[in-house]
Amino acid sequence: MRSAIIFTAILIAPLVLTAMDARADDEIYRWVDENGVVHFGDNPEGQANSELIEIKNNPSGITPVNPAPAATGSNPLEEPPLSAAQQQRADRAEKMKEAAAKKEAIAAGCEQRHQLVAQLEPSPRVIVQFEDGTVGRLDDNERLEMLNEAKTYIAEKCDK
Repeated sequence: MRSAIIFTAILIAPLVLTAMDARADDEIYRWVDENGVVHFGDNPEGQANSELIEIKNNPSGITPVNPAPAATGSNPLEEPPLSAAQQQRADRAEKMKEAAAKKEAIAAGCEQRHQLVAQLEPSPRVIVQFEDGTVGRLDDNERLEMLNEAKTYIAEKCDK
């Protein structure tokens, strides 16, 4: 029984080694079609711009986790350019940030206008500190003007 296993292993081992060697000798070609799509294959017939890809034999069978990037002549610290989809995602994220900041500013403006209306509406006598630092009372026309401006802002931007 043991001799049958050894005999089988002796017969199968050369077949396995031959198959592995044949796989390592295959040629892979790379080409770009008229639409700019990159293709890989073992038959470059009809592709004038095909190039043979060199596959290095790795006898250990271990693939490096972080292979060193090929030298391209550019700065290794420089990030590669974004693809169109990545650029669209970045643009969309930037627009979302801008919209959120705008929404936050409007919410703060609404809160400020609501407080102003709550202060100006019930009382005809409003004491304020003017820009020059003096304290005084708003006359009715100024109070109503400020009240109308605040209510207009609230109607246009806050009650939506």
